[in-house]
Amino acid sequence: MLQEITRENIDFVRNRVFHDYARMYLDIYDNFIEQVEQFGLPFDRSTAIADETAELIHQLENMPEITARCDGASFVYHHISSACEACKKGIGTVTCYISFRCHRNCFFCFNPNQDNYETHLAQKNDWKNELDSIHAQGGILTHIALTGGEPLLHKDEAAAFFEYAHTLWPDAHLRLYTSGDLLTEELLKKFRESGLNEIRFSYKIEDAPALQEKVLGNMALAKNYIPTVMVEMPVMPDAEAQMQVLLRRLDEIGVWCINLLELCFPYNNAEAFKARGFALKYPPYRTLYNFWYAGGLPVAGSETVALRLMKWAAEQKLELGIHYCSLENKNFGQMYHQNRMMAQHHPAMLFSEKDYYLKTVKAFGSDALKVKALFEKRGITRYLYDAGNDYIQFHPEEARHLKGRPVELALSVNVMEPRGNEIITRELKLLRADVDDLSPEKL
Repeated sequence: MLQEITRENIDFVRNRVFHDYARMYLDIYDNFIEQVEQFGLPFDRSTAIADETAELIHQLENMPEITARCDGASFVYHHISSACEACKKGIGTVTCYISFRCHRNCFFCFNPNQDNYETHLAQKNDWKNELDSIHAQGGILTHIALTGGEPLLHKDEAAAFFEYAHTLWPDAHLRLYTSGDLLTEELLKKFRESGLNEIRFSYKIEDAPALQEKVLGNMALAKNYIPTVMVEMPVMPDAEAQMQVLLRRLDEIGVWCINLLELCFPYNNAEAFKARGFALKYPPYRTLYNFWYAGGLPVAGSETVALRLMKWAAEQKLELGIHYCSLENKNFGQMYHQNRMMAQHHPAMLFSEKDYYLKTVKAFGSDALKVKALFEKRGITRYLYDAGNDYIQFHPEEARHLKGRPVELALSVNVMEPRGNEIITRELKLLRADVDDLSPEKL
């Protein structure tokens, strides 16, 4: 089994060159953690949550009612929106907004973490030009969404958006994100006429009971006009019982599906998170990188509660569909776009169909020389030897030639990214690996 290299187990790496090379990545991760802690929210470094989460993932993977997706970063009970399926690769899908204006003040909102937030808050986005540009370039869109802010602060323009998008791509799946309290029957009629396929309500457990009832009532109303009515909301680590009540209520209303999102800290409003007793998940990422998604870092316990809820819903045999979407899951599309076209140019690398990273195997120091000698003897060419950094890297398929040989191997995880006027390969992490771990279908 591939093994993460940590401060606690790094001394099990016997090869000194490999050891020092791996420690460099631990230092990078530790530096990132220190920088994040400057925002004022601590990491929960205990193992209890991680251990329970790992056990829940194992249980869900073995439940016939539940489907694991995206290397365990996503789980589905019953069904999932086609828009969420398309999000995995990010092909043929676009999300637009009219402005970042919103009449709510959600403590977890990540819009303030987005580039040029104040500008987008003060002025409208030229969504029509955005769609025209895609269409003029021959872009084929299968999924088009409108988000915000709150799109229904611009009611007529929101309806015009879907009408225009439907004109350009008549077969595209159109969806709307909204808090739901501004929705009216008149608007729903307009949206139906504009071709809207899906509406996603952002439900807030912290809202006053009267407001919650209003939004639930609008969900029931929306079912009369829009084919797919969904809820999408982050899971609070301290709200499991309330969420169970909500899931039953949504099931009774006939809501088609709920997306349970991993709650994230958006690098701002730390006091609100601390006041609720929240801390950050440690480690926050499987692989540390500069991801595009502006949502922030995962909150400890949110994923655990989401997985518990999915297991509970299956045991209760709810009709409601449930999709758990982790922070890791939101990064799949980025990795696919960055890496999918480049693996063919790197004979020593494999494009992983599990998580869309580029992967190669490395041996270091004296082990690298042993591997190089063997490959030369057998006429194997899919490798690169770096004498300056004292390692050899090779395609994972070639690892089979090393079975039974006393060499320490590492799996190297990489991305392609622009650097100046060129595209470079950037290594992100190393894992300890045995030959049996390195068959391409496992990576």
